Amino acid sequence: MIMKTTKFFGMMLFALALATTACTNVNDPVEDPIVNGALPFSETFEASLGKFTTQSVSGDQAWAFDSNKYALISGYLSADKSNHANIDWLISPEIDLSNVTTAKLTFDHAARYFTDLKTEATVWVSSNYIEGLPTTATWTQLSTKTFTDPGSWTLASSGEISLTAYAGKKIKIAFKYISTDTKAGTWEIKNFMIQQGEAVVDPADLVTGNGTEATPYNVAGGIANQGASKWVKGYIVGYVVFGTPTAYVFTSDTCTVSSNMLIAGSKTETDITRCMAVQLPSGAVQTGLNLKTVKTNLGKEVTIYGSLEAYFGKPGLKTVSYYALEGGTTGGTKPADTSNAIFAETFAASLGNFTQYSTLGDQVWGWSSNYKCALVSGYASSTRYVNEDWLISPAINLSTVTAATLTFSHAGNYFNGSESTNCTLFVSTNYNTGNPALATWTQLIIPTYDQSNKFTFTASGNISLTSYVGSSNVKIAFKYKSDGTATGTGNWEIKEVVVK
Repeated sequence: MIMKTTKFFGMMLFALALATTACTNVNDPVEDPIVNGALPFSETFEASLGKFTTQSVSGDQAWAFDSNKYALISGYLSADKSNHANIDWLISPEIDLSNVTTAKLTFDHAARYFTDLKTEATVWVSSNYIEGLPTTATWTQLSTKTFTDPGSWTLASSGEISLTAYAGKKIKIAFKYISTDTKAGTWEIKNFMIQQGEAVVDPADLVTGNGTEATPYNVAGGIANQGASKWVKGYIVGYVVFGTPTAYVFTSDTCTVSSNMLIAGSKTETDITRCMAVQLPSGAVQTGLNLKTVKTNLGKEVTIYGSLEAYFGKPGLKTVSYYALEGGTTGGTKPADTSNAIFAETFAASLGNFTQYSTLGDQVWGWSSNYKCALVSGYASSTRYVNEDWLISPAINLSTVTAATLTFSHAGNYFNGSESTNCTLFVSTNYNTGNPALATWTQLIIPTYDQSNKFTFTASGNISLTSYVGSSNVKIAFKYKSDGTATGTGNWEIKEVVVK
């Protein structure tokens, strides 16, 4: 009997030991409050990456802790000034939102030298990721305010990002980085925090509009949609003085700069990350908008058409060709309306489907990245050359219409009155490819030329194509000539070709 009692007591001790061991294994992670659903959860990256993990999908560079106390990644190697292609993820530990009904994320960061921040520096969430490559789970990109290059290594707030859609779940947050062999940005992150409460989004960070004249982008939309010629609306709030460092001035009183201005979503905005620098080309646009001579423009709302691209190292608006200021004042050349067009080519990004053919000389039609147009000149390397060059459209189908009109915008200089001789327009219905001399061409009269000698884009006027209705192979060609002399070797620029 004593033996049985001893054996039973021993078994009880063994079972108690097992229970204690199992309980200890379950509760080990209690050092991490997120297991119990407690918020806020934070990771400052002050000493390490903490419980964040890294996953490199491609490339040799990876997320790492930087001694300056933040998480860091860059595909740029300063040692040999080389860029490297990468796809890398920085992934949080599991964050338990089971016991909350609202939640929001914030972090501080600096993102610089990216080609396109909205696609190369992004934030994602998953409720089924465990470990390994991100492709093993389902990820959803989080909507954030527009990230911008601050122009320095000053960390900026991400703004509050809502996680309420994931309340009641366990999630992981990931920072996804992309770089290429031609351009590799750098991303620094610290002060990651998730806490209860609904995110409050500043209206200035909300993107509105679609970039059309009828519904222009707001400034946040312009910042977020770099890379195309669009309409943007905002308030004139200041100007930029280039230097080291570049100065952003939110007044007009002391303005001595006429070549640019700043616009924002509010007339009192002074946060440069919510502003866009606007290039003011010489001519009507600069004359009407600059704060140097028109100081009363400060605070006025303006709608502008131009190319959304980097300016002073930040998202900006360049090559502005037209503006409409509150009160009704307008200036510049209004871009052609391409809605319901039979054919349109703006030359905003390339020569499109136009082809060039040189019958004489080494200079040819090309695309200007500075002015977003097709351009040709017989002047090169301080020398004037004899040329004849054709810029020919793809086939324009007029077989199903009863009338058609061609318009375009063009600018010229250095022709000294020879524009109508050296800059001409032709149409053909039997040209296919190759030498234009192999087809039949009819000259069309261009009603209006730019004779400002300042490269001022000018509307061509209406040019009828009704005589060619019924043909599906209508091709138009811009024919340029230069004679190598000071009076007959000019520059011709063309954009916004529209047939309606």
